[in-house]
Amino acid sequence: MVFYTWKDDIKAGVPLGGIGTGKIEINNKGKLVNLTIFGNMGSPIEETRGFHIFILPKDAKPFFLEKNLTIYGMEKYESELTYEGRYPFMYLKGKKDKVTAELQGFSPIIPKNLRDSNLPAAGFKIKINGSKEGIVAISFPNIVGSNQIGRINEKVKGGITFKNNHLLDFDPKKGEISLLSDIKGTKVIPQYNINVKPEIALSSFVWKNRYETNEPWNYIINGKDFQEEEHEVTGFWDDPAGILILPYEENEVKFVISWYATGKWIQYPYGYNYHKNFSNSLEVGEYFLKEFDRLMKETFSIEKSIPDWLKDAIINSSYILSSSTILDDKGRFGIYEAPEVCPCVSTIAALCYEGGSLPVVMFFPEIEKEYLNYLGSKMRNDGYVPHDLGLYSLDLPIDGTTSPPKWKDTNPTFILLIYRYYKFTGDINFLKEMYSKLLKAFNWELEQDKDGDGVPETEGAGDTGFDTTPIKGIDSYTTSLYIASILAMKEIASILNDKDTQEKMKDLLEKSRKVYSSLFNGKYFIAWRNEKEEKDFLFMGQLFGEWWAEILGLEKIIEEEKISSALKYLLNINGQASEYCTPNMVKENGEIVNMGPQSYSSWPRLVFAIGWLGYKRDKKWLDVVKKEWDNLVKNGLVWNQPSRINSKNGKPEPDRYLDHYIGNASIWSFLF
Repeated sequence: MVFYTWKDDIKAGVPLGGIGTGKIEINNKGKLVNLTIFGNMGSPIEETRGFHIFILPKDAKPFFLEKNLTIYGMEKYESELTYEGRYPFMYLKGKKDKVTAELQGFSPIIPKNLRDSNLPAAGFKIKINGSKEGIVAISFPNIVGSNQIGRINEKVKGGITFKNNHLLDFDPKKGEISLLSDIKGTKVIPQYNINVKPEIALSSFVWKNRYETNEPWNYIINGKDFQEEEHEVTGFWDDPAGILILPYEENEVKFVISWYATGKWIQYPYGYNYHKNFSNSLEVGEYFLKEFDRLMKETFSIEKSIPDWLKDAIINSSYILSSSTILDDKGRFGIYEAPEVCPCVSTIAALCYEGGSLPVVMFFPEIEKEYLNYLGSKMRNDGYVPHDLGLYSLDLPIDGTTSPPKWKDTNPTFILLIYRYYKFTGDINFLKEMYSKLLKAFNWELEQDKDGDGVPETEGAGDTGFDTTPIKGIDSYTTSLYIASILAMKEIASILNDKDTQEKMKDLLEKSRKVYSSLFNGKYFIAWRNEKEEKDFLFMGQLFGEWWAEILGLEKIIEEEKISSALKYLLNINGQASEYCTPNMVKENGEIVNMGPQSYSSWPRLVFAIGWLGYKRDKKWLDVVKKEWDNLVKNGLVWNQPSRINSKNGKPEPDRYLDHYIGNASIWSFLF
């Protein structure tokens, strides 16, 4: 597992939450951070006051599973923390003298079981070592409603439900949250005010948000019952939270945090798929507690015999299932490209959705089918397949982030995604249903061949997924992808007994391979060529179509000796050009190309994909992939991986990078 201590700077904790439900995170300092449970994927609640886990052994000193504690006067109760994660599991361990407490949190992601993988909840176990008896107290804040006026906590069986009685229909934080346990002997403090009392705050010149009250914790430490009336909040100084007090006697304790959002707003105007199965957060939490052990046991793991670091990289790179997905009440599915910085839903091309959805098509093919069918319905009248479904939207597709002109790599990607679904599922009826759209999409692509050589040209105006790089003419990335789509169309035509299309594809395959071969300089495929210039550097995208071909079991896009040669040069030149990562574009002398950040930076998703392609031929490629992964770990980016890494310093490029990037699950290629 990936390991950190409380001293490390990590950008995110393991996201806990089901597919399309939003998520919570507990980080390496024991803080509740980056909550997106109200459809607020693009604007997470960065840190939440009022969440604490307190251990009170009968035979040892008490402590919080937390560092940088902000409870007034209680800094002495902090503990030394370590943090481990392997999505969708996280482990936070705290130690005080002879006693250790380990918090294990998870959300069920269960192959072929979408219902249980769509639970808006996270389950937790706390194991105590070095103490035979005591209590664990868990506090949680009421964050329901954008305005705290109207918040109220309700004591329920086994815990607390956090509500707000004055929610406006357009409030994005409309809904409720529950904190529950089924431990016998559980005590509940349903409501207390997080804030220090005004007289303390004002006399100490401390604003109310700086410190939290220590009152309920002192009562717990002294073995007294803390009482505060459950009431509706009417003032700004009243910020309610609640506490569960769970006894332990040589055993572990379990609890669940569940949520239920009903607010609709401009960034999330939809309902949730989980509404079909549950009516409120209490039902969700009770179901989770009842099925706790089964859900944990059935949650996916990878048993393949591969190095531990690679297993970590594969499993953790699927974290976007919790952090970045939509699954609405109509069953529509999507993945944000980068929810905070580029919130396009289900971007295709340049190894975006096609990389990020590898675990989806493997585990949940029914939502992959739903997405592909829906994307096909958004095809433009001329046959162009849009770049995505829209900003924060499933309804407002965009031609491309730099369009016009329309991109030249979306239509081939659409064709390959449809064929991939068929290859994984054998669903020939869906292939038949989509065939007319496939033909229309291919014909649009063919129309972009302006000189009749059988290959579409790029216009130099950001008309591919390398959207800020002026690629013009015949380029190895688009051409290789286009050839892979021809191979897929040829196979589809054969399956559906369309002999005319089959022959047409054979003819186009011959012509396009001839053009692609003309880019081969005897060592590798140059980046691009047009009437004015030739870019003869090594481009990591030059063999991208072969990644698709080998994932899908298609014939090779070009002769193997050319593929192997190009991979050899990429390994020895791009793979060695930076101590941190593998840049996209490098001259043969090892100089990193500077045509903007997309050239001198690496795309982890592209390194992972081409790394797999190379690894099948030369095991040294595994060192290249490991370097990329180790740099992500070192920079605390494991559960918030960026689109690109600056090869000069190993940092995300730029500072406000494309967060939680959709395509980095391309490393799942190594499972094939």
